[in-house]
Amino acid sequence: MGMSKLVPIFCLNSKSFKVPNNKTFIMRKIRSLKTILLMIMISGNVAFAQDKADTKYWMIFKDKGEFKPDDIISQGSDAYVTGLNLLSERAIKRRLKVRTEEKLIDYQDLPVNKKYIEQIEKIGIDIIAISRWLNGVSAYLNQKQLRELKGLDFIEKFKVVGYLQTQGSVLMPHAGEDEYRNLIFARNYSIDSIKHRLNYGKSLKQMQVVNVPKLHDMFITGRGVLIANLDDGFDWRNHEALRDLNIIAEYDFINKDSSTFQQDNQKYPDLYDQGGHGTATLSSHSGFMPGKLISPAFDSEIILSKTEYVSSETPMEEDFWLEAAEWAEAMGADIITSSLIYKVYDPPFGGNSYSYEDFNGETAITSLAATRSAQLGIVVLNAMGNYFQTAIPSLGSAADADSILSVGAITLSGDIATFSSNGPTSDGRIKPEVVAPGVMVYVAQMDKKSNNKYSYSNGTSFSTPITAGVTALILSAHPYLTPMQVREALMNTASNSSNPNNIFGWGIVNGYEAALYFGMIWSNVPQFSIVGSELNISTYLASKNLIRDNSVEFHYSVNDGISFETVTMRLSDLKFDSNNSGKYIATIPFKSGQIIKYYFTAEETGGTKSIYPHFAPEETMEFQAD
Repeated sequence: MGMSKLVPIFCLNSKSFKVPNNKTFIMRKIRSLKTILLMIMISGNVAFAQDKADTKYWMIFKDKGEFKPDDIISQGSDAYVTGLNLLSERAIKRRLKVRTEEKLIDYQDLPVNKKYIEQIEKIGIDIIAISRWLNGVSAYLNQKQLRELKGLDFIEKFKVVGYLQTQGSVLMPHAGEDEYRNLIFARNYSIDSIKHRLNYGKSLKQMQVVNVPKLHDMFITGRGVLIANLDDGFDWRNHEALRDLNIIAEYDFINKDSSTFQQDNQKYPDLYDQGGHGTATLSSHSGFMPGKLISPAFDSEIILSKTEYVSSETPMEEDFWLEAAEWAEAMGADIITSSLIYKVYDPPFGGNSYSYEDFNGETAITSLAATRSAQLGIVVLNAMGNYFQTAIPSLGSAADADSILSVGAITLSGDIATFSSNGPTSDGRIKPEVVAPGVMVYVAQMDKKSNNKYSYSNGTSFSTPITAGVTALILSAHPYLTPMQVREALMNTASNSSNPNNIFGWGIVNGYEAALYFGMIWSNVPQFSIVGSELNISTYLASKNLIRDNSVEFHYSVNDGISFETVTMRLSDLKFDSNNSGKYIATIPFKSGQIIKYYFTAEETGGTKSIYPHFAPEETMEFQAD
């Protein structure tokens, strides 16, 4: 079958603008909790059967028991300590990038009152989800139950919502897969593979498009960054490209257990393909099998949330997404990646469908949750959706959220994917922010008969986790960056940054340039070798400005950090540019069994200094021979 080229399709334009300086480009505040609660009212135009619990409601409570909405939460107060105890140390450290210690905890952080939950359960209500951020619970209700619940004085508001629709692989009926595959790899495939440290196999081109191999060549791998993936489940234990990843936690928010793979005998049974989508998106940001598939952030830590129920189109996945976002935030996630979209709902929930006017970042629960996550220090990435380029903008939520990165899809030759949704939001913001490969993306495939299967997939579902992996590389090089700074770096180094629009946004992601946007970058993993009584150290350093001669130094301690020795490192391999970027080496005396604490420093000719790790010498790296 012949192949037709995918080309951009005209859509509505909005005023172009460039991201301002980060000091003035601050998050647009979402409405206050009181205002949001005023928006959460029962929908009067949706009629359902009186006796069937086929309508899902959120019941919003008036307070949190002893803690009231108007309470001042000061540092050290009971409310402050209660909220703080729900956060991991990692979450606290991440929040401190965007909040002062005095403002670290707010009312939304406090737990939902257990007595309120118990009273609802006594009525016989089967609660679906519980949210601290919304201060409420969700459940399917019939009209009789609804009337009974309205008699409870602690329930302030009700809200009717729909279901979450996954953005799966998109068929490309006019593209012959074999011919397209040959086109992808016809140019410089074997030559380019030789140039790089890692063998990307058939995933090489999708990594080159976003300029990731340069960062991998520098041993920048995503180390130290925690990615949360929200999807339909993950068969990660059985696939060769996933089983050795740094997955530190997982949770099934549908069936409330700690397994995200397919299981039998559950309250909500899994179909045969439950987890197939999540397996593929996970492989797109962190998959690792040399010679076959290598994705950007294979060295990052990962937590997995099963939130999408593929067996039926029921109105509860939005709740699971919200619960997962709260969980990920408290766990200390640095990144949330989601390839799920709210837009149009099937009968009998069509009355709950969103209209374009709702895509203002302040209506859908997922959009509110995504924006709050960003305000708490998480870089949130959401797929734009696969609803094509249309006159009435085709984006959905949570892609409409403010302060996040919504990601569109391109072909590997740089054209917009015809299915990729367009903006702007209904309040006039350009969407998407950026685009990345989403056509014929090489991914791990869930297959019970084979642990080694791969396939080509299409959709903004895959451009989004690829961008999330790039984001992890940036944060591994600059862990102090806020979500707005990461967003600025990705957008202002993308291919269309001088003239953003509602097709490409700011353009195609450029991982290497985005990593350099806020200064010099160092290897995540310096290399060591012992030769006799000497220890050889090497690391990569890159800068967009000239690195001053003899300024790159290795600082080490053999007495547990009490004192440090310093040696100047030598540039042994000039790479990437003419700014003295490349591989630096040094040699120090070494005794068997020694534990060495160390860090690096360098300076540009303009006087700007860099230190790695960023918080050294208080926080250093450590080497001990095996």
